[in-house]
Amino acid sequence: MSTIRDPAAASAASDLKIPHALALLIITLAALPLYLICLGTGDANAMMELFNLVPVREAFRDGHWLMPTLNGIPRLEKPPLPVWIPGGLAMLFHSDGLWIVRLPSAILGVLTCWATYGIGCLTSRDRRVGLFAALALAVMLVFIRQARLASYDIYSTAFIILGFFGLLAAIQTRRLWWLWAVFGGAALGLAALSKGPVFLAVMIPFGIWLLIYHRKNPRMWITLAIGFLTGLGTFVPWLLAVSNQHENAQGAWTVWIGQLFHYSDSPDENDTRWYYLAMVAWVFPWTPALIAGLVLPFLPSKSDPAPTPQERRARWLFWLILVVGLILLTLPHDKKQRYALQQFPFAALLIAMVWQEFSRLRSSEPIEAAAKVLLAVQSLMFILMGFVIAILVPLVVISTPVPPWQDTTWTFSQDLAVLKPGLVILTPVGWGLIAIALVATGVALWRWQFARRFDYAFAAYSAGAWLLMFGVTWAYFGGEGYQDSEFRIPSQQLVQASGGKPIYCLSGDIPWLPVLYYANTDFPEQTPDQLQKIANSTTGPLYVLTRDESPWRNELNQIAAATHRQVQTLDRLNDAHFLQTLFMLAPTGQN
Repeated sequence: MSTIRDPAAASAASDLKIPHALALLIITLAALPLYLICLGTGDANAMMELFNLVPVREAFRDGHWLMPTLNGIPRLEKPPLPVWIPGGLAMLFHSDGLWIVRLPSAILGVLTCWATYGIGCLTSRDRRVGLFAALALAVMLVFIRQARLASYDIYSTAFIILGFFGLLAAIQTRRLWWLWAVFGGAALGLAALSKGPVFLAVMIPFGIWLLIYHRKNPRMWITLAIGFLTGLGTFVPWLLAVSNQHENAQGAWTVWIGQLFHYSDSPDENDTRWYYLAMVAWVFPWTPALIAGLVLPFLPSKSDPAPTPQERRARWLFWLILVVGLILLTLPHDKKQRYALQQFPFAALLIAMVWQEFSRLRSSEPIEAAAKVLLAVQSLMFILMGFVIAILVPLVVISTPVPPWQDTTWTFSQDLAVLKPGLVILTPVGWGLIAIALVATGVALWRWQFARRFDYAFAAYSAGAWLLMFGVTWAYFGGEGYQDSEFRIPSQQLVQASGGKPIYCLSGDIPWLPVLYYANTDFPEQTPDQLQKIANSTTGPLYVLTRDESPWRNELNQIAAATHRQVQTLDRLNDAHFLQTLFMLAPTGQN
């Protein structure tokens, strides 16, 4: 006896037919505006971004291309691709402004979403999964932040996901499979050129999955061999070239491997338990669906049509990469959210599989209690966010928060101080409209989800998530003065105090990154003997930026005595680590 099905449910159960070009356009229109909002506003404050921007500036300004440098010293800790691309764009536009050097990150963020779409289509043969996953990834809170910064992590993530897509396409398609294998290997080689061998957190679980499901497929082994050789061919030429030019460059691999496999024994913020749990928060506002996705492979399916064997294998693939990958990422000493960025596309793919399961739910089957809770939470989350915005934003806008430098006890007031400028930009009226839209989204979600019109529900969820992230991104990055660096003016004053002459630093006391970046000059590191030789060969004053404490002040006094100079204090600057002092070593009798 056949079951009579509701037409709406029958429509939802069918695969989403959409041209690939249109799907990619939708993904781009959803992602790119979030990544471009106020992209060049203010200054760079993120320390891990400055670790890349200082070498970009030195490459663009001083021509340090083959081996990027930090304060003129070869930076062995990271490979050069995240320096080459923005540095090349800076040369093209004759400027290293923030908008220019961050633009490649935004583009790579979109390419990551495109590759995620391709992976979803390949593994499930359902374009709905690819589109759902790409849209979910595009509006994840942490992914948006990383796609806006000129850091190493978005580069490595983009090329890892592109490489994964290429190898998967070579294994699962027949046409031009060898070309896909070359593409995948080359992309992984570029990932290694971006941040070293960090792709292991994706490729090891992928290898486990291949051994389980494809070990008898000869093409799989050939694909991996082609990919491996192509990856080496992409990465090794630079390594050989730089090894011939810089004697210390051969230690780069040692540095990378040491960072990758430095086992953690530190508690507190590096606690492994919190690293596991944090992932469900990092994918906000898709947290409820990710929690469901983590148990999805273990649950019996009641969808119609039921998941194909290929779809079931895909669920295990995404689960393995997310969970096993996170376990592998707990091996390094440091555990930061950006290190897990390469796992975000697979979290998005698991989320898409949850929505696919709902969209194929049999109309004759009751929705189980756990599923009802999930659907209710998704709806109530938007309603709650709407009310929070409606109540909190006006209070913040009319408040007079205590400036951060005057408040040492109440950190919440410090948050208000830095967020208020961005909240003011959209005005209470704008935030009120967003609040109303979010409440309306939650209500629509409730109706469509429990009416089993899940494609409509996903569209509403994506629109609500985009609107929420639009407001959050604008408030966070758009506030006038929010990104003004406290180091810009003091760092430039240091250079002015020296009259544009070279400023040196003593070995082991290099100024911190913001000073290097905003002073727009190097501070050559010198040993006391080297500095003494420079003083002996110079008739004018000598400028040194170092700490006014032992042993640096003692060394400075010894140099001054040996070269018949007197030490004078010109300026001071707290570089976020230490109180640095600009000294002038003037010949005796000269002021």
